[in-house]
Amino acid sequence: MKLMSFPGAMNERVRLRINTIDFRFNRTRWSAVFLSALISILFCLSASSFSFAQQMLVGDEFIWKKDASTGNEIASSRSESSLNFFDIGDLSYYSQYLVEQDVRRISAAAGLTIERSPTKNSTIAIVHDTKVFSRLKNDKHSFNLLGFSDDLIEMLEKRTPDDAKCVTMTVTDNQNNIATTIVLLSEKFDGCLVRAELDSFGISAPDISARTLIDVCVLYEARRSNFRDRKSLAKETPRLRDLCIAKADEAK
Repeated sequence: MKLMSFPGAMNERVRLRINTIDFRFNRTRWSAVFLSALISILFCLSASSFSFAQQMLVGDEFIWKKDASTGNEIASSRSESSLNFFDIGDLSYYSQYLVEQDVRRISAAAGLTIERSPTKNSTIAIVHDTKVFSRLKNDKHSFNLLGFSDDLIEMLEKRTPDDAKCVTMTVTDNQNNIATTIVLLSEKFDGCLVRAELDSFGISAPDISARTLIDVCVLYEARRSNFRDRKSLAKETPRLRDLCIAKADEAK
């Protein structure tokens, strides 16, 4: 089933069609030093309090799905080493900067890079628009122009109630690799946006915290070592948690 092909950049026709401001971000890269320092501060907050560290169970926030062939529970995560995203619509002014910050923080913790290139398909698609749900119902072609397939539009419709203000959906393949995350939001602000950003990396949490960033780091360090099932991750988590804190200390 074909889901989508989100372009990294859109032509003028598309921008006019959805009545949006130009969504292209300033391509100036945050330096590796700044990103490392940011993650280090957050990680060290978790290590500075013994009681907090004792209470924290890394891995609680992972998203698990059962492998049909083995029956093992597999943690969701991204398979590619880089990603792209877009945030468009007449309300995107309220979210673009925060989304940019959040995705960069989470990506840095995961050891992934952001590729802001027109040739790189976006795997996080945010439509932040006052009329997004009326368009979903009455103007499906506007979603086709954004790269949404008919199958994906149908999936979104099925999970959208009549009074919807925010709808999110993360799609994974049969190996629990995250394919894409969609956010439809018609309000200026809603916590669903941050939750969806984390969900798009395989983390179920209400907000970005020190604990969450440690979980992100552990999840992707484990994936790079080919530890994805619950049993392996439970065994390796203490070692990987220490590794993530050590990496943060080295980056200071």
